[in-house]
Amino acid sequence: MITNLPSDIDYKNVAFECLIQAYKNICKVDNEELVEDIDRGDLWEYNEIVLKTSVILTHQGIEALLKSKISKKTPLLLIEQNKRNWKTLPESDDCNFSDLYTISGDELIRTFFATVDPADYSTYLVSHFEEIRTLRNKLVHGIGKETLYPEPILVLIINSFTMLCGKDSFWTALQEKFYNHPAQLTGEPVFVFDEAQQHIHLDYLEALIGTGELNNHFTQDLKARRYFCPDCNGAVGISVADDGEVIPYPNFRFTFLKPNEPDSTNVHCLVCNNDFEVERTDCNKKKCKGNVIFINRENEDIDEETGEVYDEASKICLTCDEIQ
Repeated sequence: MITNLPSDIDYKNVAFECLIQAYKNICKVDNEELVEDIDRGDLWEYNEIVLKTSVILTHQGIEALLKSKISKKTPLLLIEQNKRNWKTLPESDDCNFSDLYTISGDELIRTFFATVDPADYSTYLVSHFEEIRTLRNKLVHGIGKETLYPEPILVLIINSFTMLCGKDSFWTALQEKFYNHPAQLTGEPVFVFDEAQQHIHLDYLEALIGTGELNNHFTQDLKARRYFCPDCNGAVGISVADDGEVIPYPNFRFTFLKPNEPDSTNVHCLVCNNDFEVERTDCNKKKCKGNVIFINRENEDIDEETGEVYDEASKICLTCDEIQ
């Protein structure tokens, strides 16, 4: 008997660990080592091993994702050993699955498409997998000198999520990885993936790979008009610009009308994942053409019996962030 058969979840967890770590390796260098007066090209030439490691992790991740999908049918399809050599007859000793060789490369992608509906996956998945596999082999076996850049590798990582797990899967996996950190509840900044940090990650990816590419990986249309989030904006505090201007922090815009219609009265934030009711009236500031107004009822005070209003709800324009 073959014992300790892995489940599709086991492989999926391994895949997400590899892919998220591949992403974090790159992001960490750009956000912690790139300082003023340092050329980014020189920085990444110095950190070439980080890019190589991320490619290898991406290859491991996509292989594990393919194995996860195959395992939904049965993990026995992953065994490379000839069936005549399987120790499965009544008088055979048990054999641990982890001691067996599993398929990879061309056999893996072919077995994958033999167990799924091809219509559910991008036609580019085969070439995507082959690109990662070939690049990984060149790096591991030293065939030629490959010049690596962080942007294309980031796209390979996120594409691996989207092609096999659907849109939003990368962002969801990233959030869950940070939130599940054992030290998350200690409140230590290095472990806290708060709204400000999440905004920074989205802003970082958009700046590096572009809005058009990033948009391919979200169900939300990132090219739609954006608004401040009533909850996230300014949640951390304020920042002071070089000219002395004081602005709320964070002040990125990743909130969108849901649905994106002219008369929609709801907005959704990608970061805090909350919906907020809004009214569609013109902003009263001369320079602002916004018409999405959030009604903040936190300080509203109304007598429940008489209906007398003691303190009215405040209104904030989510385009200019000015109180109405």
